[in-house]
Amino acid sequence: MSLPTTTALESHHEPSALRRQISTDYEGLVRRFYAYLPIEVREIFINDAIYHRLRYAEMLERTYGRRILELGSDKPFITHFLRVLNPQSKFETVSIDIPFSPYPITRIDIESEVFPFADESFTDVIFTEVLEHLFRDPAWTMFQMNRVMAPGARLFLTTPNACGYDSLINLLNQANPNARCQFYTAMESGHPHLWTLGECELLLSAHGFTTDHADTVDYVDIPMPLTLKAFLFAQASHPQHHGQALRIEAHKSVAATAAMYPLGLFPEGQPVQLRGALREWAAQNLDRAP
Repeated sequence: MSLPTTTALESHHEPSALRRQISTDYEGLVRRFYAYLPIEVREIFINDAIYHRLRYAEMLERTYGRRILELGSDKPFITHFLRVLNPQSKFETVSIDIPFSPYPITRIDIESEVFPFADESFTDVIFTEVLEHLFRDPAWTMFQMNRVMAPGARLFLTTPNACGYDSLINLLNQANPNARCQFYTAMESGHPHLWTLGECELLLSAHGFTTDHADTVDYVDIPMPLTLKAFLFAQASHPQHHGQALRIEAHKSVAATAAMYPLGLFPEGQPVQLRGALREWAAQNLDRAP
């Protein structure tokens, strides 16, 4: 699939000029980019990019090394402009699916398959808004991520914060704290597990990563009531860690030799197994799966 002329022209802008355009005309840029999509899905993709504006802008402002693994991306907009703004870097995009992508995608199940890349071959990994979708074996994902990263390679990770103030607002309004816990036809479309900062750091350290910086950030405009803010600062053990999303920068400090299953995350010392009711359901329905 080729991009339309108007979007292709934008790819010839100097990165500095394009960065200014992202700041001053982000929605226009999104609309021009997605003009190639079928009309029946175009607004869905446009609205998604607008919703994720602050996160995307942050990713596009970062500097990257020689070879980058974009792990779990699901939208063509960010895949395209990461490449345009970083012409010195080679990108590989891994995803179970990116509909209508103009770029080649390495399609694998990151919770069970060996990543098809050589050991120590990436300088950076971008892993944003993916961890919360994993529901079987995130330890395997971390092990494979570590394997393909060069010593000292950098990881940028974001994921919704299980302890975010937005979850508390939901709780106070009799809504589920996990706003995306509904029952989807594809389980990974929801957020089966929301992560705390401590859980993320536990998973990272078990797989040879050292956290360089960890904080929380608000990517979406959700006003925090002043009374709730005052309560958190008075009562919370870490009041600065109640933002909507966790944001972690880490680097590979040790080569992991296997997927590790710390008991704080995996009480039985192993990932989800095809057992019990899940096994029975699979046996009854696998032949009928579309």
